[in-house]
Amino acid sequence: MWSMSCTWVRPRLERHIDGVLAGRAGRIVAGHLERCTDCRAASEDLVRLKAFVRQASPQVGEPDWSGFWVTVRSRIMSEEPRPVRESWWFPFWKPVWGHPRLAFGAVLLAVFVTAFTFWPVDDAAYASPVRVQDVSADDPERSVMVYSSRTHGVTVIWVFGSNDTYDPEGDAP
Repeated sequence: MWSMSCTWVRPRLERHIDGVLAGRAGRIVAGHLERCTDCRAASEDLVRLKAFVRQASPQVGEPDWSGFWVTVRSRIMSEEPRPVRESWWFPFWKPVWGHPRLAFGAVLLAVFVTAFTFWPVDDAAYASPVRVQDVSADDPERSVMVYSSRTHGVTVIWVFGSNDTYDPEGDAP
């Protein structure tokens, strides 16, 4: 009967037969094969298949390398070596790579530049356009100025009076 443990054991059968499945996994597979007839039959089929392949395959002889190296050596001597073309950035990076502190600093600088490039910016850091209006008042000794910003929805109204009515002690009404 097929079970979840069969699903785990089946891919490991070949390694168990070869004797390379050791430790806990090897003990689990061996214990499962004692209980499960389907997996035991699959294991025996694999053993028979491996024995059949060993009998059918002829012994491979050592190849003759004597003519190979002569040809390779003559080809190396006859061909012109191609010049190695380095990338455009390699001369800039090569002096840095040889010095670990410099390489670390360059990587750190690249991280900081990337981080601050994509860092979210507060809109308050940039001044929004402000509209200033000078409004005349009915009283000739007073003036009114209006500052408004449409993006922030803020309006400030300043009323300026004359210096004649200014009381530094604050006693006058």
